[in-house]
Amino acid sequence: MRIKSFYANTVEGAVALARRELGAEAMLVESRRAPLEARHLGEYEVVCALVPEAAAPASESAAPAAPDPRLAAELAEMRRQLDLLGQTITRSAWSGARWRSARPELAEWHAALTAADVGPELVNAILEAAERAAPEALDDAVAAEIEKRILVDSSLAAPAAGGPRIAALVGPPGAGKTTMIAKLALHCGLAARRTFALLSMDDYRVAGADHLRTYATILGAPFQALDTTASLAQAIEEHRHRQLILIDTPGYGPRDMDRAADLAGCLSARPGLTTHLVLTASTKSADLTHVAARFSIFHPSSLLFTRVDETGSFGTAFSLSAALATPVSYLGAGQVVPDDCEPATRARILNLLWPAARRAARPGAGQAPREAARRTRAPPRPAGAPPPRARPRPGRGPAARRAARRAA
Repeated sequence: MRIKSFYANTVEGAVALARRELGAEAMLVESRRAPLEARHLGEYEVVCALVPEAAAPASESAAPAAPDPRLAAELAEMRRQLDLLGQTITRSAWSGARWRSARPELAEWHAALTAADVGPELVNAILEAAERAAPEALDDAVAAEIEKRILVDSSLAAPAAGGPRIAALVGPPGAGKTTMIAKLALHCGLAARRTFALLSMDDYRVAGADHLRTYATILGAPFQALDTTASLAQAIEEHRHRQLILIDTPGYGPRDMDRAADLAGCLSARPGLTTHLVLTASTKSADLTHVAARFSIFHPSSLLFTRVDETGSFGTAFSLSAALATPVSYLGAGQVVPDDCEPATRARILNLLWPAARRAARPGAGQAPREAARRTRAPPRPAGAPPPRARPRPGRGPAARRAARRAA
């Protein structure tokens, strides 16, 4: 059997090429969009097979032979391996080949920021701006361009003018909204000597409000568990004399967004209310983007990232904030209340991004100890010189061996 791929800008054009070369007996095995490494050959790839005449049925009346499942499995495995190879080649190309012709150090930074999970478009924008701004001091220019794109919002810790500061935390299940509400109540309420109230709209889980109720009891703060948007509006009015109102919401999964429409409309229409989208920093980039798109109906004014301690790179969170032009308000890094919580600052986010990227961009930084060790070695022996006599180790010389024989 002969198998070959054909490329063209349309599937029909690729099939026509296959028929022209293999003949009318060519069988279509698969058609798909061409991988990135072969896109220059055509937008679509068609795989066709030609069965030799000897393998054809003896008579036209005979039933056609069933496809060999083992061959189909092998073809599928080959296709999977080719896809993985194409993805690897694409990643390698993006990791610095684009910059190698202009500035070699830019290729290092391109690979470093990509390894830190910063989005490719954002990496390109940072490096292009850094090269234009200060081509000589590249490290400082890259740090400055990163810092320019870090957006933070510290308004939650500041008193509001003419009424209470109202904040609602929304996000997917398990993101840490309830624990973060308790941390914010301590940081922005109790520690700042501000009066505050805790409200919960988490009626989706069984006893979903009990967790926050326990925290409110410990803090000595008023608490209300609510189940409708009308009762939420009434509770906000009842607590207007307080300086801070924090609202917990249910965790909405992909199939629950229809239930979130009423609450999203209520929170968006409330003047003076800010919505913080709670996301986990350890989530991969594609999933973060999908979650942010789902919760766009809440019109979040800030992003709040939890589980910062569970990821080695903050690049995905930084890229999402820059792409949405939405600032980061707070960072959570554990379950301890209230210690594992801090307001987001440019210095803190830059510190999360910068060390890992700088180490990746300077792979020779750890070679100094090895160079020093090589310098302390003995100089090479001149040609023709006798080899040095080895010093016997303790307990291994002739006297030691004679003493051992006498003792035996």
